[in-house]
Amino acid sequence: MNMRPSLRLVSLPLFLSLLLSGCSQSSSDNQAKTALTALANADKCGYGPRPAKPAALQRYAVGYTEDVCVPLQPEQAGIILMGGSTDVDSIFTDKVRPYLQGGNVLVLRTQGGAGYNDYFWHLLQAASVETLIVDSRDKANSEYVRWAVQSAEFIWFAGGDQSSYIRNWQGTQLQQAVQYAYNKGAIIGGTSAGNAILSDVIYDPDGVGSAVSTAVAQDFCHANIKFSPAFLAAPMLANTLTDTHFKQRDRMGRLMVFLAHHQARALTGIAVSERTALWVERSGATDVFGEHEVYIVRADEHTRWQQTQCGQPVQITDLLRYRLTPGDHYQLLLHQSNVSPIRLSVDGTKSPIYSPANPY
Repeated sequence: MNMRPSLRLVSLPLFLSLLLSGCSQSSSDNQAKTALTALANADKCGYGPRPAKPAALQRYAVGYTEDVCVPLQPEQAGIILMGGSTDVDSIFTDKVRPYLQGGNVLVLRTQGGAGYNDYFWHLLQAASVETLIVDSRDKANSEYVRWAVQSAEFIWFAGGDQSSYIRNWQGTQLQQAVQYAYNKGAIIGGTSAGNAILSDVIYDPDGVGSAVSTAVAQDFCHANIKFSPAFLAAPMLANTLTDTHFKQRDRMGRLMVFLAHHQARALTGIAVSERTALWVERSGATDVFGEHEVYIVRADEHTRWQQTQCGQPVQITDLLRYRLTPGDHYQLLLHQSNVSPIRLSVDGTKSPIYSPANPY
C-alpha cells in the first residue's frame, strides 16, 4: 500500500530540464535544487532522512538524490522482463517515464559500475539515478540499502549472476524492501540475471556452469540444473520460470527440462530473447518491445512427460509454445493470447533434440 502523500510534481519537468542540461551557471543549479527540495517534501514521505552509508558500500549517483515524493498507482505499475544484450529504450520511454513523473531510480547489482546512471537519468527524466553494488549480506541488511530501495519509484536489477543475487540478497532487508516497493506501486525490472530473479521459480546454478539445452536433454538431473524459490512475490508471475538470451543461445531445450522438474506446479515458462523485453501488468496482460521474440511455454492436458528420470535422456511431447513479437499479447493469468501456439517436443536420444527441428 502506498503511504506517500498525493503530491503531483507539476513543476518538476522544468527543474529536471535545468539539471539535465548540465547548466554551467551555479545559480541556476542552486535554484533548481532549492525548488526540488521544496517539491520533494521529504519530511512527509514517511521514510525519514537518508541513513549513513556503510563505508564499504559502493554507491554511484546522479541528479537530486533526496527522496522525491511521487503519487503511485499500483494497478498501473508493472514488471519488466528483459532478455539481455542491448537494452530496449522503448519500454522505458513508453512505460516507465510517464509513470515515474520525475521520481527516483535505483539500480541494484553485485558487481559493475555506474553504467546505467546517465542512461536512465536522461532517458527517464528522473530526479536521480543511484546505483548500489550490494555484494554481501551485511550490505543487503544495512539501513542505507533498505531506505534506498523502499523510497525508489523504479528499481532495476542489472545483468550479472543471478546466483550472486540470490546468495547475497535472499532473506535480507534488501529483499523485504523490494517487496515493499512493489506493494506500494514501484515498477520493478531486470535484464538477463536481473530478469531471472523476478519469476516465481528461479533458475539458480549457484556456481556451476550454465545449463546447455543439448546437455540437460541427455540427463534429467544434470548437475547444472538447480532452482531457488521466489525473490519477489508478484501475483501475475505466480508459477512462472523465466529465461533470457533465449533464441540466441538455444535455450528452448533447457526451459522444457526446467518445466519438467516442476510438473506438479504446471509452471509457465517466459523466455525473452536478446534486445527484447516483456512488460507484464499486474492484471497479467503483457506487451512485447524490442527486436526479437518472447516465448511462452507451458503444458496442458495433451502434454506427456514420457521420460523424466535421473541419469536418462529426457523425453517430453506436446508442450505448448507461443511465439510473441511486438504487437502480440499473452494473458498470464488467463492463458489467453492473440497468437496460436504450436506443439513442441524434446527427445534427448535424438539429434536434433527438437520436434519440429526448429523450435523457434
